[in-house]
Amino acid sequence: MPSIRQAQAGETDAMYQNVGINKGGQVELNEVEKVIMEGAVVLMRKAQQKIKRARKIDKGNLSDIQVGAIIQKGGTYSITIGYSKDNPASEYYDFNDKGVRGVKSGRPASSPYKFKNLYVSKKFVENIMQWYLRHKNYVRNEDQKRGLSGLQKKRKSIADFASQEKTSLRSLAINTAKKIKREGIPRLGFFEDNIPVAFGPEFQKKLGTALGQDIALNIKQSFNGNSSK
Repeated sequence: MPSIRQAQAGETDAMYQNVGINKGGQVELNEVEKVIMEGAVVLMRKAQQKIKRARKIDKGNLSDIQVGAIIQKGGTYSITIGYSKDNPASEYYDFNDKGVRGVKSGRPASSPYKFKNLYVSKKFVENIMQWYLRHKNYVRNEDQKRGLSGLQKKRKSIADFASQEKTSLRSLAINTAKKIKREGIPRLGFFEDNIPVAFGPEFQKKLGTALGQDIALNIKQSFNGNSSK
């Protein structure tokens, strides 16, 4: 295991990119803060990697994880890792991280969240429609044309066909929404599974060495998103 000095010697400006910290800038971190920031960056990167592997990068919101500044009050250090309030992911990330139990399936069983019923709101359907519009390869063109003869296709006006296409897409979105509520949202664990990795025994040993004393690590998760419905 590298020493604190070896870890510091291997640090680069790139290590702190996208986390609001720059070694050569005005913010200077002491040894304790550097260890804390290192752990935070590890958590951020591992979470982003898991999101990418799960192909959950749609508009990029879920992978836009930020690491805040380190705050010291007395002998307590704190740091926030998560999403800015203007990022839509701040309202739903925990549902993806922990999953949401389906009404019929009851899975994932470990999730603290559960859909209450199979009712799908207009907003839910609209969000899925927008997703399909961004991923048109998931929409089967043959389904949109089914039931039309060659002559009918020729006589269809552009407006009529566009209207039919929109209706078909909405039906697809409604069915998808119902399936999600019925079967649930799978658990990704991009935060939960990586917290013990980033802030495990190795991190605690480094931090204790930097502080010159034993430590008590308290990790608090705070989620203010909308409840599942």
